[in-house]
Amino acid sequence: MTRSARVVYVTGSCHSGTSLLAGVLRQFGLHVPGPEAAAGPTSPRGSAEPQWVVDFHDGLLRSADVQPSDPRPIAWHLVDRASTEGGALAKIRTWLGAQVAAHGDLVINDPRLLWFLELWLEAATSAGNPASCLTVLRPPAEVVRSKADHDPGRGLVDHVAGWINLMLGTELATRATPRAFLRYADIVHDWDEPVFGAAAALGLPMVDPEDMAAVERVDAFVDPAMHRAGVTWRDVPVPATLRTLADDTWAALDALPDHDDAGTRAEFDRLRALYPYVHRRTAASPARRIARMVPGEVVPSLVRQGVSGMLRRRPHTTR
Repeated sequence: MTRSARVVYVTGSCHSGTSLLAGVLRQFGLHVPGPEAAAGPTSPRGSAEPQWVVDFHDGLLRSADVQPSDPRPIAWHLVDRASTEGGALAKIRTWLGAQVAAHGDLVINDPRLLWFLELWLEAATSAGNPASCLTVLRPPAEVVRSKADHDPGRGLVDHVAGWINLMLGTELATRATPRAFLRYADIVHDWDEPVFGAAAALGLPMVDPEDMAAVERVDAFVDPAMHRAGVTWRDVPVPATLRTLADDTWAALDALPDHDDAGTRAEFDRLRALYPYVHRRTAASPARRIARMVPGEVVPSLVRQGVSGMLRRRPHTTR
């Protein structure tokens, strides 16, 4: 009997290594729908992101007035409303159905996918295509330092808070579907064990360790030099309360590849309940409120640069 095509969603924060994992899966025959978004400085070997998906998500986020790494707890509700009003589920079903019919097994990757994951899961499963999620995990200091280097216009506090908000939401959204978690460092330095282990757990027969041609392609594709090791909180100075919550969130995420159980999920429930209070505290300074309220074009450049620098260099022990 012919099996149904699989749809694998690769999730994770921007700059966490999702393009790397999607590229690995492609070497084993899962199709990345084209055309693909252009490769950027953090994905020199290709983004493995379908341009249609990127554009679709960008449009919905703009209509919701939500940033791709938005730190606001209410952002999830704004995205849900924009998705409903924009008929997002029907559009996803139409596009995904056409791609499955044309290409079979798919891998869908886009860091913005975190905001819309439940819609994509429903679109696949309602069409009879088994869906699963592979989430890439990378420590927050590494992710945020990389984001700040490529998006200096936003403060470190927003980058860290956005990482927490999105990763806590992703953990919750993936609970109802087959899922696996892979550490970015493990993929970069010794990819076969985590990738084959996740594929076996999720029932992805095409990711076959006996496919030596694919194994050789992945060996050539994965470059250990891609891992920017040694980044710590010294490189990402943020308030102590926010740093502590980020550390606790990372500890819970880091446990998931080996312990995706009730105890770990209870810890995520605790962290999600705590996050709005920490966000309110760290986002409450007058300088940050003023920076949001005043249009950038009316602020003299020297003043804008000074405020931006102040917000990016918050001391470790603020408040």
